[in-house]
Amino acid sequence: MREAISRLNAYLAELIRLAHRDRFSLAHAAELLGVPASTARGAIRGQGNSRGSAGTGNC
Repeated sequence: MREAISRLNAYLAELIRLAHRDRFSLAHAAELLGVPASTARGAIRGQGNSRGSAGTGNC
């Protein structure tokens, strides 16, 4: 799992760490990162976000 997260952009990697490792709700993790919850949900779903590409380009 760590290897997969290390290939993500910094924003998405931190979002995943907060939501999964630290067990924050996605809304709280988004708040901590200063983005709307809808942006975080879109990033997790692979729809991209305003911080750059959500994935690694390997869809």
